[in-house]
Amino acid sequence: MKKTITQISAFSFWFIYNAFVGKLILHYLLNLEFIPASICYIFIIVLPFILFFEIFVKILLLSTISSKLKIVPVQLESLSQIDIKTFKYYTNTLESLGFTKISDLELSESSLTVARIFSHPKHFCFAEVIQTPGRSAVFCAIGSALEKEWSVSFRDNSFIHAIVYAFLRRPKGIIVVKQGVTPEELLRSHLKFRQKIMRDLNLQLLPDISIEAYFDQSQRARIGQRKALWRKSVIIGLLEMGLFNFKSEVQKSEWLGDYARLAVKKG
Repeated sequence: MKKTITQISAFSFWFIYNAFVGKLILHYLLNLEFIPASICYIFIIVLPFILFFEIFVKILLLSTISSKLKIVPVQLESLSQIDIKTFKYYTNTLESLGFTKISDLELSESSLTVARIFSHPKHFCFAEVIQTPGRSAVFCAIGSALEKEWSVSFRDNSFIHAIVYAFLRRPKGIIVVKQGVTPEELLRSHLKFRQKIMRDLNLQLLPDISIEAYFDQSQRARIGQRKALWRKSVIIGLLEMGLFNFKSEVQKSEWLGDYARLAVKKG
């Protein structure tokens, strides 16, 4: 329904622009006289494409990210196409590191994602074991919430998508991917980096590791992604997606947001 409304709106915009608005703008520009007529005509041709991308394409992208993330409890073993063996490996390993399982969840969006959530009573962080059934490998993410809306997530067996990098990255949401490391190494790296950013930016850890806190953090991250997308130029984002393939493997595997800039400034 939203897609149909957007398509109708786009067609209406195109018709009104060509019939009225474009002609009025062209008439105004030509009357300025100091702008060459050829530049005026080129501008009138290009302008609707810019507006189309920056308004209607952005609306379509926003429609794929609901303002409220749907998270519901689930029996993991009852779902099809789930890699139960890998889930059990992560569960046993994380529990041996001091994590406690708190829930199995479905995160419903454009595609279904399932997650097993753990919390660590000593280190005050969450661990997630995540899979999109039938579409991707299982991976583990260890995350901590800091004050002033900062968050740190370390992941294994995963990667940052070009579209996520271009449109959904958050200035205070740090993501680091360490391919192929063990959960023990992932936790060690996470805690070391977390301590560094807390020291560099004078931040405190948020110690609440309840399931309610997990829901709240997930919702805040979703709101942050929508805000980032709303502020983002679609054309610039598309250029960044195209340039993403030319980045080094290190650049593709981490997003440090505003951390590096602020750390240098404070130093």
